[in-house]
Amino acid sequence: MRQKRRPYTYRKTQEKNQNSSGVSSRINTLIIAVIVVLVIVLGRLFDVQILRGNYYSALASGQHQIFEDLFPSRGTIYIEDKFSKDLYPLAVNKKMYLIYAVPRSVEDPHGTSEKLHDVLDMPTEEIYARLSKEDDVYEPIKRRVPEDVKDEVMEEHIRGISYQPEHVRYYTENEFASHILGFLGYEGDKQTGKYGLEGYYDTKLAGEKGFLAADKDALGRFVIGGRKLFTEATDGSHLVLTIDRVIQYKVEKILKESVEQFGAESGSVVIMDPTNGEIIALANSPDFNPNEYSKVDDVGVFTNTAIYELYEPGSAFKPLVVAAAINSGLISPNTVIEDSGSVKIDKYTIKNSDLAANGNITITEVLERSSNIGMVQVGNMLGRDRLYNYLERFGFTDLTGIDLNSEAMTNISEPRTWSEVDLATVSFGQGVAVTPLRLVNAMASIANGGKLVKPHIVKKYIHSDESEELVPTDFHREAVSKSTADTVAAMMVSVVEHGNANTAKIPGYKIAGKTGTAQVAKEGARGYDPNKKITSFVGFGPVHDPKFVVLVKFNNPGGDVWGASTAAPTFKKIAEELIKYYQIPPTEKVDK
Repeated sequence: MRQKRRPYTYRKTQEKNQNSSGVSSRINTLIIAVIVVLVIVLGRLFDVQILRGNYYSALASGQHQIFEDLFPSRGTIYIEDKFSKDLYPLAVNKKMYLIYAVPRSVEDPHGTSEKLHDVLDMPTEEIYARLSKEDDVYEPIKRRVPEDVKDEVMEEHIRGISYQPEHVRYYTENEFASHILGFLGYEGDKQTGKYGLEGYYDTKLAGEKGFLAADKDALGRFVIGGRKLFTEATDGSHLVLTIDRVIQYKVEKILKESVEQFGAESGSVVIMDPTNGEIIALANSPDFNPNEYSKVDDVGVFTNTAIYELYEPGSAFKPLVVAAAINSGLISPNTVIEDSGSVKIDKYTIKNSDLAANGNITITEVLERSSNIGMVQVGNMLGRDRLYNYLERFGFTDLTGIDLNSEAMTNISEPRTWSEVDLATVSFGQGVAVTPLRLVNAMASIANGGKLVKPHIVKKYIHSDESEELVPTDFHREAVSKSTADTVAAMMVSVVEHGNANTAKIPGYKIAGKTGTAQVAKEGARGYDPNKKITSFVGFGPVHDPKFVVLVKFNNPGGDVWGASTAAPTFKKIAEELIKYYQIPPTEKVDK
């Protein structure tokens, strides 16, 4: 049977359906593709705008905006000429250079090391070790390179060697006043003040950073009318010191010579104006060059021992204990006590330093002969609480507040912990640890009529707007009455005129003073080291109108020496320079 043929219309309908199906499939594919692309784009936008938005924002800003920190200039430290009032810079900012290498660009590390060796004054091996790091893209070679040396390096045209400017702190007088100044050092990549004035006044000297943010065009130029944020940097304040440049120089010279002469391990001198607390000079030996602080082997040399090192002052402490007893109405200069040469307290026997018994002597003679036994009796009259109270009034239980970094606290225990022997030893300057500055400060209250004044080493600040700010005199309190201060000052004159401090006597002038020869406590153990001692002298003058208080101290001078044979004659040399410099006329007739 012959199969029937499908109608033509059916075939057309089938073809049409097939065509529609293909179109639909292509549309679906296109839709899927669009969706996939849209997801990718949205994902990318999410990544760019959300996940990494800050990064790309900063990148875009970097192309059309300027962001820059504005760095202030560090303040200068000046010293003032006493007569001309001219200012001489001691610490300034100097433009120097950092020589650096891109080691992977250096073609001949060995030959380059040889070339740089002589120019930079560095060991060839040290330079080679830095240049031979093949994959390194930055290696500093030497900092603080002067411009002429930088130019000499660049004239070699060495591939991979370059430079960048750096502003460094430069100390114009090298070792001069090094313990006063301190230095500007590094903490990581950040420069910060260390020790002395640089440390204490770091924030004031450093100033405040500024900031600039502004739109720029394709050539890096500012866009007029564009966004601009600007905070001006504030330069640091300048410091003008109380230090006298002539006296400081002479003191450093005399101290260094004396340390060598007496074979001492070290020495310190502090000079203070008792009327206003100004430090006239302060020196320690050994010292250092703050321009080359990184070359110092023993970092202990950076320590300002005049304000940081604690020591037992010994007999130089006695006038203050006598002042406490006089001010309390317990004794007078003519009070007589019996000095038997020794006294037994508990299991200890206390003796005079010369092992002598002085018999019946006045309190003035107690100081003249530096009698330990006499002072033990004065201490017993005062008692623990009252003696401690006067130590507080003289400033021994607080920081002086001097504007140097960093001052040490004294080591004086509470009176309730004192045994009978502690009271005895404190009365003649043992068993109590102080700094040289604190003893000078206390003695200044005897020189100025009984007032405890705050010591300071900066006379004024010159701010970035050129305004000036004077540092005022600050009297903390009355340590003793004027009558007591004048009485003790006269007794100290007698010590120099007639006692064991006569090596400090200056013909024509009334000088008040007291020697000290103290034992040194053992480290980490009770008792004293028989092989160590500290000799000192503290004095002031002229006594009718004191211009200076001076303390001289030596650590472990060699031989059988005392304060009278080391510190007192050194004081005399310094005092004579002061009298000559200040043109102080004599008040006494000089025997010829």
